[in-house]
Amino acid sequence: PDMVFDALAHAVSRYMGTTRMTGQVREYRNAEGKIIAFAHEVRKGRVMRGQWFYADDEAARSYVWFHSVQDLVTRAIAADGVDVVDLGPSGDDSFSELKARYGFVSVDDWPAVADYTSSGFWHPEGTGAANELQGLVESFVNRR
Repeated sequence: PDMVFDALAHAVSRYMGTTRMTGQVREYRNAEGKIIAFAHEVRKGRVMRGQWFYADDEAARSYVWFHSVQDLVTRAIAADGVDVVDLGPSGDDSFSELKARYGFVSVDDWPAVADYTSSGFWHPEGTGAANELQGLVESFVNRR
């Protein structure tokens, strides 16, 4: 029973965290239109970072993570000013090994290789929530 509550607490914590962060969410759906996974992506400084969340074990076997990584890397290569892709935390050694198998180096000291410094987060033009958040922050800053 404790494992069920631990898993539920972990899932709720990750959901709460990702829904409160800036960035873009890319949904992945199956043939029936059900959301099976989503990628949460953020650009800060010279880095694009992606995190992945699966709906269930069946979705995790859909290989959508590979498509998501390919898409993120392709967009990072095309983006001006981006030279690092951060695939997010691995969670365990098996996931680090999977990333390494496809040429991604596991780095413990990210600030040594990834420049996250900037005056703010980058948002594509016209992205609703991102623009709303940016507008809210700017209104507080301008009140000073």
